[in-house]
Amino acid sequence: MKFSLNKNLNKEELKNQFREDKAVAINNFLDNDCAEALHKFLNEEMPEDWWHASFYYGKEGGGYDDGVQNIRRFEGNSHIIENKLKEANEFFLSGFFCYNFDRTVDNHYDECPCLECSYRVFLKSDELLNFIKEITGAEVNTPQEFFSSRFTANQFLSPHHDINKGKVASVLSLSKDWKPEYGGNLHFMTEDYKKVTRIVQPEFNRLVLFDIPSRNGIPHFVSHVAPSVKNKRISITGWFN
Repeated sequence: MKFSLNKNLNKEELKNQFREDKAVAINNFLDNDCAEALHKFLNEEMPEDWWHASFYYGKEGGGYDDGVQNIRRFEGNSHIIENKLKEANEFFLSGFFCYNFDRTVDNHYDECPCLECSYRVFLKSDELLNFIKEITGAEVNTPQEFFSSRFTANQFLSPHHDINKGKVASVLSLSKDWKPEYGGNLHFMTEDYKKVTRIVQPEFNRLVLFDIPSRNGIPHFVSHVAPSVKNKRISITGWFN
């Protein structure tokens, strides 16, 4: 599939919003057929063993546990994932940077025809790069470290910044029927990490772009998904440089 933007986006309005807030939420970002196909692929069609358990929890003194491990390795040993989630939450409550969610990794073969790889090709296209430049005013020409993420019950990403990741961060939400009370919402914070300045909930085919200042980035986090939620918070995340 060849991906393309929604032709009805109001670029002038989006530029003004980004100029004012250094961030913008773009509804109906992709052509609807493209968004529907990508949603179906990541939620239903992509092999389960393409997902990897991703976790990190820092410890005082510099120690940490981190990893990206294929989900299939935990078949019959779900308690291992449960223990890592429990440990990550303990460090979360202690104020350390930590996370626990599922993600894909960029290990497909050249010219892989899957829709995730097709979207990666789209990220390099003149159509998209020119759009990012026009909306943000940033001179970007390279997408880097893009991956799909999946947050399920109790998973989260604690407060952090994206310094040294690039110039503009990008999150394409592909969740359907997601309610704000489910959690998994993107929160922007003040530089001192003490107050929330904006909350963006996952919404199907919504792209969030935000600036990464050279000094220290914009603090942000993804709140815990509520226990027993069956829906999956699916998105594609990455950076432009």
